[in-house]
Amino acid sequence: MKVVKKFNNSISANICKGVLEENGVPAFVLNENLIWTAGVANTDLIPIEVVVDDPLYEQALEILKSSPIE
Repeated sequence: MKVVKKFNNSISANICKGVLEENGVPAFVLNENLIWTAGVANTDLIPIEVVVDDPLYEQALEILKSSPIE
């Protein structure tokens, strides 16, 4: 698995995941619940990451270039 983008909120991370999946790239959001479980308010310490399988990494980057998500 490779990280394609890091976010400081779960809404943006899930939008990114949705864009990738709509374009045929399965994606996963990591650390989304860890922030609340660990009680960490600062997501700079634990960023929310969107990851894809290694062979789909380049394709995912191309998709995100044409659909910027913040």
